[in-house]
Amino acid sequence: MRRKMRKISPLTLLLFFFLKMPSPVWAQLDEAIVYERIMQRKNMAGYREGTRYTNDTKYVNTVEFNGYSAGCFIGSGCFGYMLDMMEYASEYKYPIRVIEASYNNIPEIHIGDGIRLNNDTHSVVVIGKSETDIGVITVTEANWNRSIHWGREIDLASYRTGLTWVATFWPDSFTGVSDSFACAEHCDIVISNSSGIVIKQIKQANLPFQQYLRGLPRGMYIVNVDKRTYKIVL
Repeated sequence: MRRKMRKISPLTLLLFFFLKMPSPVWAQLDEAIVYERIMQRKNMAGYREGTRYTNDTKYVNTVEFNGYSAGCFIGSGCFGYMLDMMEYASEYKYPIRVIEASYNNIPEIHIGDGIRLNNDTHSVVVIGKSETDIGVITVTEANWNRSIHWGREIDLASYRTGLTWVATFWPDSFTGVSDSFACAEHCDIVISNSSGIVIKQIKQANLPFQQYLRGLPRGMYIVNVDKRTYKIVL
């Protein structure tokens, strides 16, 4: 598996920043629906069990991946398959972020999550979770014996699995706010990107919340309002 960035032309960047962005919406997902979307592909040409899939197969992200804008990240083999399946599962609506993990530090796992295993050398996508054994998942994957495979069971809690990180488009369990949300007097707002880098700070804010999101590129943002934390998708 190889990963690399693509060069973006100045014209593309100019268009990107001047495109009108839609109003923010809160990420609301359902695991049953995500599962159904993934399983639709099981019988599609190009995704069936045993279909040849190696590092020669490339995929370019169409949504933000861990801070990389759409079109800037190329995944090959298992990694590209993971990106492809995750974006399809979430209907290409939500940016993907990466969470560091290990066999003894497993974050909450959702259907549709991407899992990096074998000490950062293989990627899989979650299609099932054990109800009794925490960390036991069922996956779909590519470049496994140079082909696509469905249904392998993996125990993330085993050190032999080599769990490295989890990629997810699922939001944290934060409480949402409406577009009409307004700060109380002297309210401080800090807006960060999905990687946690602060991109905007507003002191003594008192305008509707949506005003402070205008002009931001499409993506997921973490917003701290005094002692409250929100996650919003543009």
